[in-house]
Amino acid sequence: MFAESTVEDHRSLLNEKLQQMLSEFRKALYEAISDSTDVHRTWRQLREEGYSLYLLVDCKKQDALEPADRGKLPLPQDPVFQINGPDLSFLKSIGIDPTRRGRKR
Repeated sequence: MFAESTVEDHRSLLNEKLQQMLSEFRKALYEAISDSTDVHRTWRQLREEGYSLYLLVDCKKQDALEPADRGKLPLPQDPVFQINGPDLSFLKSIGIDPTRRGRKR
């Protein structure tokens, strides 16, 4: 009986940890996509058409027999630096020209 209780406690702790990780992932994902004007525009269009959008985030333990890469998202790469037109105009207006080649030293 004591061993069963310990196993159940361990499972409960693992489940709580998994739920916490999923919650943090959902928040990070929401923050990442909520900054997109395309997402807001599409989301608004869906609401105007009478739809509700739900984002489901879940995971499962990978079986030993399952191929390792099946269904797996690629790990994020280093961010790519991009400047749009308004950003470039602003930087140039304050004396910064990121398109100018650096000086040789």
